[in-house]
Amino acid sequence: MKRKTNARKRHASRVPSEAQLAALRQSTTVRKQVTVERLRTAIEALKAKKREISVQTIYEECGLRYAAIHRNPEALALFRASITSLVAKKKRTRRKSNMSDEGILPPRDPLLNYKKPQLVERLRTAQQQLLEVQQQFAVQAEAGVRREARIAELEARLVELEPYRTFVEHIRQRIRHEEHGRDIFEG
Repeated sequence: MKRKTNARKRHASRVPSEAQLAALRQSTTVRKQVTVERLRTAIEALKAKKREISVQTIYEECGLRYAAIHRNPEALALFRASITSLVAKKKRTRRKSNMSDEGILPPRDPLLNYKKPQLVERLRTAQQQLLEVQQQFAVQAEAGVRREARIAELEARLVELEPYRTFVEHIRQRIRHEEHGRDIFEG
């Protein structure tokens, strides 16, 4: 037979008292301040030694890990304001991105030399020219449509007159034949 096991006993959740919460808050505040002070002294020591300020050098100086700095907003702000490795890296990156492969700065866009009122005037002039070209195009397109309609109308008229044309051609051939026939007999 199987033995019945006792179900886990559920513990009632404890609600901390106000005094415990106050003590916890005070302890947290003190630890945050200690972290900020440790970081501040490490930064001052690194500056005195004229060393780069980075996560690694701060850890080497005072034993603070980045996670502890990151959890503390005041320490993080101090770290970001004092860090030198990222500032130098940004400057190097910015310098590299501004230069092309040959080390020559890319040419400056000449439109950047204009002031805003000059650019607005140029834009308005260009818009006016564009409007004029569009109007000319519309006039030419309308003329083309009228021309195509006239050609279609004339082609339809030719189809109507086709029987008369064949009749006239038939008569011309008969007249030529008669004239050539006489020329043959007279010669």
